[in-house]
Formats: sequence, C-alpha cells, structure tokens
Amino acid sequence: MLLAALIDAGAEVNAIQRVLNLIPTHFSHCKNVNLTASEFKSHGFRACRARLTIAEDTHETKAQELIRATQEIGIAGTLSPHAKSFANNAIQLLTEVESKLHGADLSSTHLHEAGSADTLADILGTAAACESLGIFEGEIYACPVAVGGGTVSFSHGTVSVPPPAVLEIARRRQIPIIGGPVKDELATPTGVAMLASLTDSFVETPPALVPERVGYGAGEKEFANSPNLLRVVIGKALDRRRFDRDSVQLLETNLDDVSGEIVGHAMQRILDAGARDVWVTSGQFKKNRPGFVLHAICSGEDLEKIAGIIVRETGTLGVRHQMWERFVLAREIIVVKLPVEGRTFEVRVKVAKDKSGQLLHMKPEFEDVDSIARATTHPFHEIAAMALEIAKKEVNRGG
Repeated sequence: MLLAALIDAGAEVNAIQRVLNLIPTHFSHCKNVNLTASEFKSHGFRACRARLTIAEDTHETKAQELIRATQEIGIAGTLSPHAKSFANNAIQLLTEVESKLHGADLSSTHLHEAGSADTLADILGTAAACESLGIFEGEIYACPVAVGGGTVSFSHGTVSVPPPAVLEIARRRQIPIIGGPVKDELATPTGVAMLASLTDSFVETPPALVPERVGYGAGEKEFANSPNLLRVVIGKALDRRRFDRDSVQLLETNLDDVSGEIVGHAMQRILDAGARDVWVTSGQFKKNRPGFVLHAICSGEDLEKIAGIIVRETGTLGVRHQMWERFVLAREIIVVKLPVEGRTFEVRVKVAKDKSGQLLHMKPEFEDVDSIARATTHPFHEIAAMALEIAKKEVNRGG
C-alpha cells in the first residue's frame, strides 16, 4: 500500500522497476519481478493499486540471505546513500525481530512469510519510490499505526492482531499503535519495519505544511464499512519554530571521596578543554556519604577528551554519557564603544534572536564590564546598564 501511495503521488514506475530488476541477480530464489500500477476505487474513492508479480522458488530463506541481497542490490544499483540506508535498516530490523521471536541467532534464522522476494521488492521498491519523489531530503512524519483487530493466521498458527513481529517492532522503535477500525490485520511486519526505518517522528496530528502532492494506495483486502487506503502527503513545511535545534553530549559522574578544591580544579580543566558548560550539584550517596555530582556539556568531537579529563582529575571509576537535544537561539557578539569618565572602552555584548529575527536577549560580557568598573569609579551594574543601552540602539538601528 505504501508503494502504491508513493506511485500515486508521482513516483516513477520505471525507476522503481529498474531497482526491482536487480533482485533476481542477487537473490537466488527469485526468477523475475514485475511491477504494475493501476487505478482502483474503494468505497467511491479512487486510489492506486500496485501489484508485484513474482516468480520464485518456495524454499525457506535464511535471514542472512535477505540482508546480503539487500546490501548487494544497493551497491549494484543507483540508489542514493539515504535510500540504501533505509532499505538496509528496514531489512535488518525485520530479520532481527524474526530471529528474536524464533529464539535463534540471526545467522541461523530461517524465515517463512518474511523470507520471500516480495519482502525485498516491497522494501527496495519503496526505497526507489521515495528517492524518485525526493522524500529522503526532508523530514518524514507518520500518524499512530492502526493495527486492526481480531486474529491472523500464518505459518506458525493463529495469533491475535497485531502479530508478534509487528508488536516487537513497535516496542523496539517506540511506535504508537491503535486498534481498529476493522477486525482484520492492517499492519504487517514488513510495512511497520519500513515505517520505523523511514519516519523521523510519529505525531497525533499532521505538522503545519502546504500540501503539494497527495497519493492514495489501495490494499488487496476489501472492508464492509471503510475504504482500505493508505495516504501519503508531500508538502512544504511552514517553519514556525522560534528556535534552532542541536545536539550536545552530557557527561556526569558521582564524587563522594574528593575535596572541593579538586572538584573546582577539575571544572576549570574541563572548561579549558572546550566544554560548553560545567557545573556541580550536591548528592547523597551510598553509606549516606555526602558528595558532588559533576556535570559537563560538550560536543561529540570532544566527548572522549572531556571524559578522560574527568577520570584523570577526579579519580572517578566511571563517567555516564547521554545525548541531549536542545532548543537554542541564534546568537552573535557585537562590540560597542562605551565612553566613561573621558575615556572610551570597548564592550562585547552577546545578542540572541529567534528564527524570525526578533531580539530576545542581550548581555554584556562579564570580563569587559568588570574591567571597566575596576578602571573607573562606576559600579558594575551601572557599566552593564550603559553598555546595554548603547547596544540596543545599535541593534535597532541595524534592524
């Protein structure tokens, strides 16, 4: 259905077929793959129905065969790195989940339904369709996955919907699922593995965008009271964010057997090494010993260097690490000239604006204000206020 919806949105069938033609060369069980797309109506709504006609042997397939075939086709074809990554990630996720559910190692897992050429065709065809539409160049969102209800029968027997593989993929990737709206299987392991590998974020409501292309893909099943359609919307995002976003690394360690002097020295060494911030909080640790929690924020390139300094300077036996996402304001430093007592000083002022260019915050650099206050008879707060007044005028004049 996803492949059909992408074709309906404008993906080139010939570009998809060129990728599918590589499957028989790299997957020995498959002899031929042919894609056809036609218009179809479901409950009065028009859509595209994509059908894959596949000639293949019906032997069981090893998980490693699917993984190897996907990798080889990616190398042999003309897919972009993003498209190859999507295909490899989807097939890896699907086979890992199947291996876990079978209680076997990936190297020894034999697949049943998921081991057919149809799985390769779905994933590689979707990769080619997304590339044809330029989808990998933007952000991709999906709504919670409707899994249906009732039971489903396959090679291992009859189980409740969602089937175990769908549920395990959703658990691993934290995909929100909802039951219904029909009493039938709506989400397959292959489909959910593709969605997990394709989607940047799952949202309750669509993000703000101007729709440019809409595609509807029809499934093979027909339901009594609702159309069996999947919709794809491609559009231009409305950037209403006030902030930029970036990622930083957070390092932490508990210290209950070092002095305050050592902690203070370590903090300075961490800052000198390029950390973006460092701070200490109080803690109460095992054996009721009071101590410190040392925190440091740094970039990914400085991660091991900063961790090494923490270990070396504090004697800690371990450092915790996690990545933080941040909302940050665009910032710049301007230099203003400040006349005080017949002399002219330079003061650096940090200026922060949101994405629309609205001024949100200004702050003179402490060292510059402190130096002027020491060189004159004016207190620190007066120097800071004067510098801010001049900076505001310059920024307004510039805007």
